[in-house]
Amino acid sequence: MGQRSSGVRRVLIDDARRDGHHLRATWHPESRQFVLSTWTDDVCTGAARVAVEDAAALAGLLVGGLGDAAAPSPDPDPAMAPGGLPGLAARALAWLRRAS
Repeated sequence: MGQRSSGVRRVLIDDARRDGHHLRATWHPESRQFVLSTWTDDVCTGAARVAVEDAAALAGLLVGGLGDAAAPSPDPDPAMAPGGLPGLAARALAWLRRAS
């Protein structure tokens, strides 16, 4: 069996807050490890080495989260929605209906 490589060995991901922080993930085939590091601008602020045997758990978490994000969200209770019945009265009526 020949050696296989996707060619991609580094990914930079901006922090969702867009504040100069980012995550860098690198693959090191020679040590069979991934390195996940956090950066502020061009300064590394922390790193963790993940053995290839443990990467499946991380990949599973990411894939599961993507699946959750892709699923349609349930329809909210109209009485609890901001545009529903006004304020406290709407919440009280909804609670009473569920309690009975």
